[in-house]
Amino acid sequence: MKAFLLSMILFAFIPTPCIAFPDAFDCKVLSLNELSHNGSFVTNAKYQTEQIGSTFSVDRKSGEIRGGHFLNNSASESIRVINNDPAIAGFYVISQSHGPGVMISYLFINTYKDENRFSFIYTNSGQYVYTGVCQ
Repeated sequence: MKAFLLSMILFAFIPTPCIAFPDAFDCKVLSLNELSHNGSFVTNAKYQTEQIGSTFSVDRKSGEIRGGHFLNNSASESIRVINNDPAIAGFYVISQSHGPGVMISYLFINTYKDENRFSFIYTNSGQYVYTGVCQ
């Protein structure tokens, strides 16, 4: 009986590997472009370069974006996670604001590859296009 208890105690403290998907993606902005009036991207505005390197997280279940410069978790937003199964396709979130000016945002995280880092693209009503990586 003592040997059994000793072995149970030892097994409780031996680390075992486990694989689990995180509850959120942690992302970092690597580039930001703005759609100009002539149809080209503008990439060198001061407020854009200040956002390079900013971070945010995305809740995998609710689609809420927290942190960074583009939050979608206000009470005036409806959020819809289109797909949350990385084995089938990428992770997609569409958000719509309700108010005098309606804004639509779209986030795609490329989870196709079995890696620790996934590329993302985010657009806010088509005016700004953010890209970067998530883990």
